[in-house]
Amino acid sequence: MKNEKLTPYIEEAYTIFAPYGITPPLTVCDCGNCITGEEIKLLVNTPLRELSRDLIDTYISAIFESEDKAIMELRYFLPRMLELLSEGEILYIDEGFSLSKCHFERTHIWKEEEIAFMERFAKAFFDEVLQVESPDLCDSVEDWLVCFGLSGLPIAPLLNSWPQQADKVMALYYFEEFLTHSFRSVGIAFKHSYFKDKHPELNEQITTWLMSPHTQQTFLQATENLLLSDIELEEEVLLSLENLYNQLMYLKKEGIEE
Repeated sequence: MKNEKLTPYIEEAYTIFAPYGITPPLTVCDCGNCITGEEIKLLVNTPLRELSRDLIDTYISAIFESEDKAIMELRYFLPRMLELLSEGEILYIDEGFSLSKCHFERTHIWKEEEIAFMERFAKAFFDEVLQVESPDLCDSVEDWLVCFGLSGLPIAPLLNSWPQQADKVMALYYFEEFLTHSFRSVGIAFKHSYFKDKHPELNEQITTWLMSPHTQQTFLQATENLLLSDIELEEEVLLSLENLYNQLMYLKKEGIEE
């Protein structure tokens, strides 16, 4: 399903990355199993907007991400990759790995305006997930946080945006899911295996964000406001918000006692 709110960003991506082209040989595994010669021909000769999700997935799986040349080639495909993500498609292994081979941290490859655009796109995409305007995007907020973190983009703007959306029902619902299932009960620490292997500093960044009194108080107040409002909530959501309220009250009490 096409996401109308993200459409302007997709069109901007096609404009920004239009100068890049693609010609064989591509920097991919040439064993014949990861990607075939026929698939490479299709990648090169098919109009970018018409490339299928499966073909893009095969290409991403086969590229040698350790080589800068592969990332340079990937710039050509990026607009179509973002378009597929905005339609609810998953690239490569899962949501978290969908942009992991972009390596936006390689600033000698990506231009400043390209990185600035990707940061704007990431925030717009993340906000859409929190606002649940497009159900196709809403699998798990954590998955998309991991996705942009693994891509090499800063996640601070996404973490800062989440409390700003705390008046949205699903933003609270996803926060409860995040707090309940993604943090160790002892010490309250975020330990995602993908970050542990590639960006361990992001685990610490998310933990610090969660333990911030501002973060906890923002979500606590928003949860209380919603529970006391006249808004009718589905039973699953109501139970989730009650659990979130109890957890945040416990953390607040622990903080006071310390």
